Amino acid sequence: MNRSSNHLCIVILVCLPVIAYGGFDRAWLPDKETVLNARERPVADAENLDKSGAGSSQQMNRRDNSEVFSFLQKTETPYEILLRTRRERGVKEMQEAFSVGPVVAKARLRSMPNKGVYPIGYLGLQRQETKLVRPAGLQEVPADAPKEPVYFVVRVGEKDIPGITYRSTDRRKSVKLFLDTDGDGLLSDENEYVGTWLSMFRLTRTYQFGPVSMRNGDNENKGGEFHAQCSSGLWLVFYPALYREGSVVLDGRAYKIAIVDCDFDGKYNKLFEPPAKSSREPRCDVFAIDLDDNSKFDYRRVGESELMPLSRLVKVKNNYYRIDVAEDGSTVEFRQAKPRFGVLDLGGEDVKLTLWSDTAHQQLSGSGGKWRVPVGRYGVVLLELTETDSAGNKWTFKIDKAGKGKLGDFEIRPGESTSFRIGPPFQARTSIEKRGRDALVSFNLKGQAEELYVPGGTRNGKEVPEPEFKIIDGSGRVAHSGRFKFQ
Repeated sequence: MNRSSNHLCIVILVCLPVIAYGGFDRAWLPDKETVLNARERPVADAENLDKSGAGSSQQMNRRDNSEVFSFLQKTETPYEILLRTRRERGVKEMQEAFSVGPVVAKARLRSMPNKGVYPIGYLGLQRQETKLVRPAGLQEVPADAPKEPVYFVVRVGEKDIPGITYRSTDRRKSVKLFLDTDGDGLLSDENEYVGTWLSMFRLTRTYQFGPVSMRNGDNENKGGEFHAQCSSGLWLVFYPALYREGSVVLDGRAYKIAIVDCDFDGKYNKLFEPPAKSSREPRCDVFAIDLDDNSKFDYRRVGESELMPLSRLVKVKNNYYRIDVAEDGSTVEFRQAKPRFGVLDLGGEDVKLTLWSDTAHQQLSGSGGKWRVPVGRYGVVLLELTETDSAGNKWTFKIDKAGKGKLGDFEIRPGESTSFRIGPPFQARTSIEKRGRDALVSFNLKGQAEELYVPGGTRNGKEVPEPEFKIIDGSGRVAHSGRFKFQ
């Protein structure tokens, strides 16, 4: 649908069953507020500065009651204090969440080239939209760039690295990519990457670059390597160029394993923290284990994948192991672990769900709606909800976007029950996304826990007709109408 200069409003007509429910417990989320004592106030200042983007170089204001931190304030930035405090809290929470025994296995991993997006890069893809406005930090563009190149950022560790890609104005008309890896705002001292056209893509003009290295000369950046693909100048996807692979023997059986540096910082030990950006972007490093012994890592479906966000524990059969990964990914140690448990209560709903966690990922199903799971923070990345209407029809709805709503980030506490009300009554939620000269109009269904479902559910195993929509201009006339198409 082409954009119009008229103001538009959207009316969406959706045929969905109205299902009334009662008798649920009140939705509950753990209280995240803490009472800060004198020792913790400088950390709160650091967190405020971190959220506002302030300062890796600013010093915090001293407080009379923060003498414990007075020396550290002279030598640490607010951001450094924040990271250190998070690590200290993580160690304490880990000790409270589970107990561990001695090392039961140690694997040595070798560096391997990643030959494509699948399977190793499947769970670590980073997708970034391009922009026409030059980032404020970039002070120059290459001499052969056209008047309107496109700009982007790629997330490397905890930083956004700006870059540029364009079709050169020289006689070769090459497609090029540059990154400001050293953060000085200059591209003339950076590596030039020339794209290769991927003819397999028919709907977009896609070029591949790389491997792109974050190691720039003799600077202090010791980052990793990745490949980049740019499609029609509208967006880029990035995936790792290298990974680590080896094998480990657990309980008498050998397993093929791998570690993937998915944030491209050259380190292999970044743990998952909810919420996930999407079911394809956990924003952490990735652990893989060949559980079915078919000599490959299955990845097609979230929840059944043998690739998972790196967490503190991994469950193999009925045993939990704590995994300790060397920073360079060369070794992984496994220790027998005994987690503490709490209860997740979804009010008796009939669901299938996959949970990513900083402790141990879970795949759950059943109509009881209650599960005993290890203590930790969780986010739902896959959910299938089955409801029965008054006529006896069974409706199945699938979650649309991971990391959204109350189910995107919640906590399971030892010996406690964490409860949510999910599903209907639904609310239709619309959105408009600009794509070049076009606008993509879409909508989804919001449940009681603010979770978002794909609007095209199934009834008795069959897909329901696509809902209709109308777009009304400023004078009240119908500018466009039709049916949504599910992709």
